[in-house]
Amino acid sequence: MTKKVAVVTGSNGLTGQAISKNLTERGYTVVGFDIAETGKGGYAYRRCDVTSVEQLRAAVASVDAEIGTIRVLVNNAGVWHGKTFFNITPDDYDFTYGVNTRAPFFLTQEVTKRLVEAGGGGVVVNIASIVATAGGGITDYAGSKAAIVNFTKSIAKLLGPHGIRVAAVSPGTINTAMGEKVPKELRDKLIATSALQRAAEPEEIAAVIGFLVSDDARYVTGTTIEVNGGL
Repeated sequence: MTKKVAVVTGSNGLTGQAISKNLTERGYTVVGFDIAETGKGGYAYRRCDVTSVEQLRAAVASVDAEIGTIRVLVNNAGVWHGKTFFNITPDDYDFTYGVNTRAPFFLTQEVTKRLVEAGGGGVVVNIASIVATAGGGITDYAGSKAAIVNFTKSIAKLLGPHGIRVAAVSPGTINTAMGEKVPKELRDKLIATSALQRAAEPEEIAAVIGFLVSDDARYVTGTTIEVNGGL
């Protein structure tokens, strides 16, 4: 069994694929978790609905038994429905928090519990958002990402003594399918008010995640790195 195993959720999306490629180039055996029947990119894959704790636990157990202990976890899966405050339904709210907040919580719990039992050592990277601190019109999305920033700080304190680092990456606009869902007027405004005046490419987000899981970042934990082009 390999000792460098990484799990990337939302692995079939453009950012998930870029993260998977970056980690593979760093010597990791990447396992993608996504809801589709099959995975993309030729990486190892487990079909998994991240809103189901039972499916998350089963997928982790499968990777642990068949490939090896998960040393890197990237909680990349996320949803954004685009509805404004007065139009958000309880189902919208539950789904947003289920994917963006609840899934990272319980997947991190399962992975790090096994890491601690294995003697510790590992990295968790969570995907937050610029709206986690700046606020945003899609209020349940902004709240779910704010929770991720706090979750990152909180579990970093808990897991640090076990040699497990936890960090978050906070992107602005990215050239992905989710990024394209942002209304053009708002998207153009965000790009125009950023220092670099362009959206990020998925590979640019993946590069920061690659740094965070590397030994170059061995003293980085409990923090959120903004990768938003100076928004």
